Amino acid sequence: MKLSSLGERGVIDRIWEVIGRRMEYDDCSIVEKGDEYLLLTTDFIGEGTHFMPEWDFSQIGRFFASINLSDIAAMGGKPQYFMASMFFPREFEMENLENFIKGMMEILKKYNVEYLGGDMKESKIAGMSGIALGVVDKDKILKRRGAKIGDGIYLTGSLGRQAAGYYLWKNGFEEGWKYLLDVEPRILEGRELAGKASSCMDLSDGLLHTIQQMERINSLGFNIQFDELPIHPLAYEVSEDLKIPLETLVLSFGGEYELFFTSPSFILGKEIGIVDRIGGIWKDGKRIEGEGYAHFSKALDKIRGQ
Repeated sequence: MKLSSLGERGVIDRIWEVIGRRMEYDDCSIVEKGDEYLLLTTDFIGEGTHFMPEWDFSQIGRFFASINLSDIAAMGGKPQYFMASMFFPREFEMENLENFIKGMMEILKKYNVEYLGGDMKESKIAGMSGIALGVVDKDKILKRRGAKIGDGIYLTGSLGRQAAGYYLWKNGFEEGWKYLLDVEPRILEGRELAGKASSCMDLSDGLLHTIQQMERINSLGFNIQFDELPIHPLAYEVSEDLKIPLETLVLSFGGEYELFFTSPSFILGKEIGIVDRIGGIWKDGKRIEGEGYAHFSKALDKIRGQ
């Protein structure tokens, strides 16, 4: 059986079957420590999938640190420590490695995260795997499960900018990758939501995929109106110029790393819908169908094939 026949979530489910136990899906793993939880998370980027070797490695370093810290933000945590395992071909330029480290450290220093080292190996292509550790008070932790009927659905930031950047780059606009990698971990927003929001998840795999996960976990509907979504101006421009459906840029690609959360009352961000018994994203009275972004998924081929 090929991984593509299962998709990312199916592959993860099979891994836990092999291990012989189940884990509740959240953005971080949790370990009890007195009145706090330790939050542990890991994320990987690889050449050819997440970045190209000709791109600016300082920006790649910032992206790498940001996506790792984003998981801690989604659980209302305060990031504290970071480690990285890296592999590079022997012909890799030292200047690029230095720029990568400088970009990574820029984000870590911004959020007072201490770098503790890691590991390095030789490989045919470049890749980096990060481990981030943070803490959150037990009574303030944010989890994906917890939404209730009548809660508002909210989002920090806007959608579609990263997808627009990817398609600009793919269509010959070399600077497009800068938009793709320009993300910010919502640490401050996550700390503000801690203990207040009823559920939360970071938006890495597209709004459609996120909603499908949250509906399954909460056994409720996340009812969202497309016209209420905060869409980045670049997405409108790219949709018009390159004839790519706006829904593809806004819903299916992902990579924004914004916080998607529910709350009984306004805290911050933009309200985009309500938790109900019937969910989905609606436009002009019709439900928008699709799978969203997921590694190993056949839907990924459709998204990239635009």
